[in-house]
Amino acid sequence: MNVISTCLTGTATILSCRKIAQSFSENIYELSSIRHNWSPEYAANLKERINSIMHQYFTEESLSEHLEKHGQFYELMVAALKDVTVFRAELKVDFSYDKPFLKETFEKLGYVDYYSDAKNGDHFSLYKMMSTFKRNMDSDLQQVILARGIDQHLLNRLLSYREKLAELRNCFDILNGKNELGAELKREINSIYSEVKDICRIATAYYEFDPVQRDRFCFYKVMIGLRKSMLVN
Repeated sequence: MNVISTCLTGTATILSCRKIAQSFSENIYELSSIRHNWSPEYAANLKERINSIMHQYFTEESLSEHLEKHGQFYELMVAALKDVTVFRAELKVDFSYDKPFLKETFEKLGYVDYYSDAKNGDHFSLYKMMSTFKRNMDSDLQQVILARGIDQHLLNRLLSYREKLAELRNCFDILNGKNELGAELKREINSIYSEVKDICRIATAYYEFDPVQRDRFCFYKVMIGLRKSMLVN
């Protein structure tokens, strides 16, 4: 049984890690100057670990079919990120005079804990943020927010994303052991995902003024671009 492919974003995650690891390897001589453990050997080892998982648990046909089927899902994730970002901007405008309210509300709705990682491509954080948003958006808070100018349709969309992104919950469960995936494989996937996310954080900062290179290390943009490039390394 190909247990990993039961999770569509799990497929996207490992493919995104592979593409980012390739970009990392191609730029390792430049990037090695900013971090002492970043070396050609480390970059090669990261690629080998990812390829080992790919070869053991996926086929090229299953990956291609999987990505083709779920293009709409990736578009949904883009829409969710756009809406949470717009909502955040509107709150800052509407309540610029009340900093304590803004601080409390951003904490309550999940922005403090999850927004930064979500906008940088962590789809698990996106799901957790939308769950927190829906759970804590009570009627009293809705009245206060809507009274200042945020449109009801925007709020309704934000409250609907938790259910629409339920697949992310399934993937989060997979990586945290609530299924038959082997413990060793789970540790390896989590380790790779964590390492690649850390590489992305540092590399995007390093390439802040080089948008082309920066996008090659933006996890979310790489993941969204998978359907365009499909399985090309």
